[in-house]
Amino acid sequence: MSQSLAIDVCRDSCASPPPTCNIAPVMKYIWQQPVLHQLSRRGSGRAGSRGFLASLALPATATAVAAVGSVVLLVVLLVANSMPVARGQAYLPANMIDAMESAMFLNKFMDAADVTGFYDKFLNENFRGTVFAPVDLGFDALLQKTNATWDDLLAPELNSTLAAIVGLHVVPAQRVFPLSSVREGTELTTAAGMKLYVRRDVPGITHIYAVPRPEEDPLNFATVLQYQEIRGGKAILYVVDKVLLPPVKASPPAPAPTTTRRNRGAPANTSSQRKARV
Repeated sequence: MSQSLAIDVCRDSCASPPPTCNIAPVMKYIWQQPVLHQLSRRGSGRAGSRGFLASLALPATATAVAAVGSVVLLVVLLVANSMPVARGQAYLPANMIDAMESAMFLNKFMDAADVTGFYDKFLNENFRGTVFAPVDLGFDALLQKTNATWDDLLAPELNSTLAAIVGLHVVPAQRVFPLSSVREGTELTTAAGMKLYVRRDVPGITHIYAVPRPEEDPLNFATVLQYQEIRGGKAILYVVDKVLLPPVKASPPAPAPTTTRRNRGAPANTSSQRKARV
């Protein structure tokens, strides 16, 4: 039998899922090879070992090496066949919160979503839409620009303002992907009732503006940091570098929070508290 036949035997025996994968046919085939029988007979006993070593020739050595190589190849194939990634079982977050946790560096956006009522929406596996989530450094830059603290931004008095900011990054009921297929100047309606505009000044780099013309507010835009979208349940997540702000001229009513904070005036839930809540 040839080495290709051994691979066929391995493939046939592992056609079922990994828990039922049977290695017995593979080992049976290996044991039936003449070279292994010769090694076993000649190498049994001390005298047999001396006689075998004395009569061992180069062709026999090459055959033995080939047999050992076949065994190693079969073991590698069995292990690779049992791995979930090899079978296309990639990890898919169940909801938007799981997707944000996997993306990392989005803790402040999740805290802001918790305060404004979007957190519960993101936990829903049936939530459909697209979220452009700013990284924590984006919020740090916003606080430095406004000379405010994180507790100031989370204060109950600014809840409507923060809800408008979070809602500006959420496009409900519209899954924007792949990003490369979105045309220049495409308008996206956000949960805050305002528009986002897709711009590209360099091929492969996508900017999201809060104004229709960049010259109206040149700094009020965010850049998508990763080309590939992250799927969370039925929604799409993109990570951006900055926090978008509602345009000065636009003053739509902010959506009312769907939940209230458990301790008003207290700091927002930490990541560990959010997980315990889930």
